[in-house]
Amino acid sequence: MKTLAKVVVMAGCTALAWAAGAGVSQAATATAATSATVVLPVTITKTIDLNFGRFMSGGTGGTVVVSTAGAQSVTGGVTTTAALGGTATAAAFTISGEPASTYAITFPNTTNLINGANNMTIGTFTTASTGTLNTFGAAAETLTVGATLAVGANQASGTYIGTIDVAVNYN
Repeated sequence: MKTLAKVVVMAGCTALAWAAGAGVSQAATATAATSATVVLPVTITKTIDLNFGRFMSGGTGGTVVVSTAGAQSVTGGVTTTAALGGTATAAAFTISGEPASTYAITFPNTTNLINGANNMTIGTFTTASTGTLNTFGAAAETLTVGATLAVGANQASGTYIGTIDVAVNYN
């Protein structure tokens, strides 16, 4: 008889537990909207090379500066004249990206122009844009880059060559 009573009590407890949990789920779900936005890739294409033009070094070092407008100026022992020909040009790039998105422009800290065993250092890069600098417009824009070339005292004559890496990235 005791065993029958235990079975009846256990069955009653199970029924109460089931009844208490009726209507309460062990899992729940909800729905969220989803979306994705594909933005335009950043593009950069060089259209004009950076050229410091023609100049003469002197007994002391100096610099040749090319502005973003392509104007050449010299300092220190460096001289230039119109007779040498005005061949200085700022570098120019066509850039584009997602309109109204901001971007950053990066350069190496310095880079060299080399002529055999001789070299000169380029640094202090400057930039300008036909749009709003550091924000992409609705259309492609022109990014111009100027820089400063350090010229040594009695720098060996010749044509020096090198490259600059310009990177444009979304912020």
